[in-house]
Amino acid sequence: MRVAIAILLTLYLPLAGLMVVLSEPVCRALAETSIAEHVSDPNEQTFLVDTALAVRDFSLGNNAAPMPAGEDYRNAITPDAIAHLLDVRVVFLASELAFFVLFLALTILMIVAVRRTKAGSRVGYLVRPLIIGGIIPLVAALLLAIVIAVDFGAFFVWMHGIFFADGTWTFPADSLLIRSLPYKFWIASAFVWAGSMVLLCVISIAVGILLVRLGRRAKSEAFDAR
Repeated sequence: MRVAIAILLTLYLPLAGLMVVLSEPVCRALAETSIAEHVSDPNEQTFLVDTALAVRDFSLGNNAAPMPAGEDYRNAITPDAIAHLLDVRVVFLASELAFFVLFLALTILMIVAVRRTKAGSRVGYLVRPLIIGGIIPLVAALLLAIVIAVDFGAFFVWMHGIFFADGTWTFPADSLLIRSLPYKFWIASAFVWAGSMVLLCVISIAVGILLVRLGRRAKSEAFDAR
């Protein structure tokens, strides 16, 4: 059961980091920062940020998201772009579902495991799963950060190549979709994802270490009581 918990935690933490990136406040902050770097007009900035958030909402399943749809790619989200966003929706919703399923599975497994463990060793039972489950994605997050820093373009193309068919996710540089979600937006998003993963992994490892200390203290107190 410890192995199962460690594996589930290894899968869960990267998804938890992705959920941070997909959250509305983070998406808004990244959009505002990246758009402000190449757009000086406040009204256009507002329009592009609103479009970016509408794209986010639509990609997460909200068909009523106020995207400016139309045929002019420079001022509207075109049918080709919408088709791509529907592909993105599949990936995002699958990720959200996996996130909640893994969270539920982890919670149940941890509760069952602790209840089946003898009272004297319950504190330390989850130590290895928490530490190992935190170390593996931590290494992955650090490697991700290095790849982003060295050649984000190659990483971006590779990621899209995994999930989307060739030719379905490239759009003109002056299209509304690209101007609303510029290149620097994706770089910042990748760093936030990596940073969130690192933080969550460190928390998992820290909790495991804390449980080690609590376990040692409990054993010491039990020994002194004799």
